[in-house]
Parts: sequence; structure tokens; C-alpha cells
Amino acid sequence: MKHSALNRAAALLCALTACGSASAAVSGNVGAFSEYVFRGVTAEGGAAVQGGIDYAGDNGIVGGLWASNTALFGGSELDLYAGYLHHFSDKIALDVFALYYVLPEDRENPPFAPANEDLDTLELATNLYVGPVKAQFYYSPDFVATRKPSYYHSLAYTHNVTDTIAITAQAGYTHGKGAELAFGDQYVDYSLAVSKTIREGLVFSLTVVDTSLSSEDLVQGTDDDPKVWVGIKQTFAF
Repeated sequence: MKHSALNRAAALLCALTACGSASAAVSGNVGAFSEYVFRGVTAEGGAAVQGGIDYAGDNGIVGGLWASNTALFGGSELDLYAGYLHHFSDKIALDVFALYYVLPEDRENPPFAPANEDLDTLELATNLYVGPVKAQFYYSPDFVATRKPSYYHSLAYTHNVTDTIAITAQAGYTHGKGAELAFGDQYVDYSLAVSKTIREGLVFSLTVVDTSLSSEDLVQGTDDDPKVWVGIKQTFAF
């Protein structure tokens, strides 16, 4: 359940626009982060090493994979996705895709009852980009073996302070019976991130994130204080 889901779609846009030509493109990324964060909730599993491969075709077909050595419910994680990206103009684009989370070690440490079976989860999602604004919607019919649905809405705004420094403000809302079982309640998450491009493709980021969850809500026993995490990520073309 990658904390950089917002960045994945941005990488696809990058592959088709400023970071590449309007033809089929394959890009990769690798990064190190002080925390694994998913929709405002930190895994408390220590530093995360993450990376992936993205494909963006000139016909709009997109797909890829992403992996992390830590995950929200313990163990490692592998994400697979495929979808379609359409540009209405230089500043407006829409993508729709399916995202499948593979959690190999989920049965070794189930996060909540009765989730004592395969926690692999399918989500259907769409992202709308209008200039510096990005709106997202995610839906899962069976969120981490709860057999209940989960919904996530998010809105983000990015302001380019300089050619190499950007600030992104984001807020999201998680709800649905599946999400309430997994996280203890429906909740709002919000974050403020500052990113600095060190050189082409290499970006350092510092993010402050918090949620409306209380420590009693958080099933995994994590605290409800605001978190600060840092990361560095290298994106490259094949």
C-alpha cells in the first residue's frame, strides 16, 4: 500500500511529458525513506527502501510494479497496477487504473481480527490533474480481508517555489466499513511536503503528516502524534 501512490501517477505524467517524449516510455525509480507512510498512517517499521518500474505507452496504456521492504501491516510489499492515462490538454489529464497490493508475510502477523487470511487487496482508482491540483479516488470492495469496502478521496496542490523547490499541501478522507475495521475509524489525513530537486531525477523530500485518528483508533498501537519523515528518490529512464 505504497505511501507514494500520489507520486506514481505523477511519474506516469512525467514519462509522457516533461521527462520524456510523447511515445512509449519505461522509467524506473528507487528511494530510501525514514518511514513507510500509507494515507497518513505510519507503519512504525523503521526505514523503508522502495523502488519500481513504470510503463507509459503513446496509446495511453500504463502499468508497472513497485516494491518495499516494509509495509503497513508488517513484512514486505509488492504492488502491481495497470490502467489508462488520457491528456485533454497540456494541463489537464485523467487516469483510471487497477492496483493490486501483494503482502507476502501478512499471515505471520495479522493486524486485527478476523484478518487471519490473505490480506492481498485490489483497489480501483482514478486521478484527475488540473494544473497544480490533483484529485484522487480509490475504492476497494474487500479491504485487507475485511470483506468490507473502503474508499479514499484526496486533494493535493503543488506550488513551485523555484525551478528546484516545490511545496505540496494534501488532504485525504478514508471511510467505509473495511477501512474502519483496518484503521479503527473513518479519518482525515493531511500533509505538507517540501521537495528539492538536487539534480535531474534526484529529489529530496521532507514531509509532515498527521491524521484525525486517536491512539485508541489505531489498531496497530501506533501513536497519534504528527510525524515527520524524509526521503530521497532517484527516477531514471531506461
